[in-house]
Parts: sequence; C-alpha cells; structure tokens
Amino acid sequence: MSDEVKQRKIEHVNVSLQNDVSAPQSASWGDVRLVHQALPEVDLEEIDTGVEFLGKRLGYPIFVSSLTGGHPDVAGINARLATIAEEYGLAMGVGSQRAALADPALAATYRVVREHAPHAFLIANIGAPQLIAQRNRPAFAPEQARAAVEMIGADALALHLNFLQEAAQPEGDRRARGCLAALAQTAATVGVPVIAKETGAGIGYEQARALKAAGAAAIDVGGAGGSSMAAMESVRAASRGDTRTAAIGQLFRDWGIATPIAVVESMQGAPGLPIIATGGVRSGLDAARALALGATLVGMGFPFLKAASEGETALREFLEQFLAELRVAMQLSGAATIADLQRAPVVVTGATREWLEQRGFGVELRALARRGW
Repeated sequence: MSDEVKQRKIEHVNVSLQNDVSAPQSASWGDVRLVHQALPEVDLEEIDTGVEFLGKRLGYPIFVSSLTGGHPDVAGINARLATIAEEYGLAMGVGSQRAALADPALAATYRVVREHAPHAFLIANIGAPQLIAQRNRPAFAPEQARAAVEMIGADALALHLNFLQEAAQPEGDRRARGCLAALAQTAATVGVPVIAKETGAGIGYEQARALKAAGAAAIDVGGAGGSSMAAMESVRAASRGDTRTAAIGQLFRDWGIATPIAVVESMQGAPGLPIIATGGVRSGLDAARALALGATLVGMGFPFLKAASEGETALREFLEQFLAELRVAMQLSGAATIADLQRAPVVVTGATREWLEQRGFGVELRALARRGW
C-alpha cells in the first residue's frame, strides 16, 4: 500500500505538469464585477493586505493550496513553496499525508515545509474517505490524524472531500457513508482547527451547513473551474488500461459548482466561518473578486506548482505579479484593506447570477451590489 501511494504522488505531479487537466467549465470569475471607484482616495503603496485567519495574522490573504509530498522527488517543490510562504506570510498546505502515515520514511518530504517555514500557518492534510473503513483497508485511527498534524507542526488540519477524484481513480476509495460523523469526531479530538476542503467540485449551501454543524472551523470550497482531479485521474486510469474508470473521469471532468457560486453558497450555509476560495483563481483580479464576495483567503494549487517546478525565481516572479494585480484591484475598488474589499460593492452577472437566483440567493446578490449606499 505504501509503495502504491508513493507512486501515485509523483504521478499526480507529473500528470498535472505534462497534461491539460483543466476543467472544461470556467470558474466564472468574469461574472463577478467590482464597482470602479473613479476617486478611490487610496494610495497604492499604502494598501494593507494583511488578514486574520483562525487566530493568526497573515501578510496576504493567499493560501498555497494543499499540493504535494510523499515522494522524494517532490521535496524540493515543497521546500521552495515553504520558503515563499515564510517570507510573504502566506498560509500553506501539504498534500495528503497518507503516504507518510503508511511509510514513516516519507515524512521528511512533508516535514521539510516546517523546516523552511518555521512561522508560517501550515495545514496538514488527510482524506475524508480514509476516515472510514474502505473495502481493502481499515479507517484511520484518531492518532493517525494527530500524527499528520504533529508531522509538520501544523496549525490546522484539512480533511479533503475528494469523492469525485476517488470515483475516477483506478485504486480509488468508493465508500462515503459515515464520513460526516467521522469528520465530526476528528474535529472534536485532533487538537487543531479542522478545515473541510473540496478538491475541485465545490461546496454548496446544504453541505456547508452540515460541515459547520459537524465542527469544521473553516471551509475551503475547492470549486470547479481550475484543475480537474477527475481529468488527472482519467489520465492515470488510461495509462493502466482501465478504460471504464478513465471514461468516468472524462465524463465528470465538467462536474461541480463553480468557485464564485460555492463561495456565496458556503457563506450563507455556514455564516461566521472563514471561507477559502480555491478553484480557477489565476490572477490578482480573480482574488479580489473572491475576497469581495466575502472569502477570507484565496487558494491556488496548479499555478504555484507550475511556478515552483520551474525554480525559486519563477515562483517569486509569479507571486509578485499576482500581488501587484491584487493591489491595483483593491485601489480601483477604493479598498485600503482586505476588510474594505470585503465591504466593496459587487455586481454578479451571467450564469453565476442565474444559478444563485434559482437557488434562492437573489436577496444576497442585491445586498452585494448595494454595499455602501
């Protein structure tokens, strides 16, 4: 089992970098329009991008999304990402730690993150499907969740809700019954805040409400519109001759709730919880749109992975460009702080508006547009 998981880790990275695994549907960020302020009364160089998240002050509202670990070849990527997270004050997650829980020799590929980011907000990661018994293996014990946290000195634990990925994975865990109760038990016993994290199919109102009731401290909506885990697993399935599973991955490549929609639905379903907008964020303007909708942090996976795979210079250039775009969007919205941006007026159009109105969120959309009146 440990060799299988270890091999899967390096395959995930290679498939992501060498193939088009984007979701066919757009994240629809263009449907979210910030209202231009012709006299913003905000100096660009004085903009404060700091934000509070689960009791810790971050320099920027950016989450280096849970990416990798579990294979010696990816340790360098994690080290580069951690160095940047430490320098800029970003939150950072590691990939699923299942590999290291099965083979402690792989723990160093995750532990390197804390070594390079001694003060950063780090998020451990295990899969929700592994919290219950599957056909070929028992459920993780509570001490394994705690071990994942201790492995990297994590400030929080992400439980990734990746059932679409598992359905498209040749060796996937298909059982789901009992996961919500197991999540609640983990949240009550693990000793750090638990973040419920989707991985590309989004979280809607009903699920956000259930997750809050179960004890989740934050929700990462992981919406559709960025990389498709179904598409990635379809490539792996095809390479093994598993045509049925590969076809499932391709069919459901377009499945899910677009990220802007998931942000609004999750905020309404879990009021008071921090929301992380991950999924199809590709620019600082996208980030500003997500924050204006009410997200606390904005997460990115593939853009960080691609830049980090090219080296520290490429990673730093990518992040600096992204942050410059975010600051300009804030100034043009009249926002000197992230809190100001979260109160800025927003007009939602197109398919995003149609979805949210059909789901009963028309009042919330009008309130977004009328902020500041």
